[in-house]
Amino acid sequence: MSWFADRRDVVKHRSCKITPRVIEIVEANFEQSGGFQVNTINTLQFEVKDKNGVSFHVNLSKKCCSCFSFQTLMIPCSHAIAAAIKEKISVESLVSEVYSLDRLTSAYRDAIFPICETGL
Repeated sequence: MSWFADRRDVVKHRSCKITPRVIEIVEANFEQSGGFQVNTINTLQFEVKDKNGVSFHVNLSKKCCSCFSFQTLMIPCSHAIAAAIKEKISVESLVSEVYSLDRLTSAYRDAIFPICETGL
């Protein structure tokens, strides 16, 4: 029971709009994105070359990348983060609403009561 209460307390004290675990993933992807070369193809479309020279196509308006991580997890991959930084777009705005603190809060909103043993 305290597990749910603990989750509610964590959410209450957050200033960010996404869940703590997703923040960790975004930060790790941000660290990876350093040194990537970003070239604009079109509005919100980019070619991103990683440190090994491998190219990826990122479309920020469709929230997808040719590495498929962005559209699969609905969390910006390192390539999308590099493109967002070049375009001065908030990385947090690219994270799916399913990872919002509002969703997390609603998942743990109600109380869970223990089952009472009777007549055993």
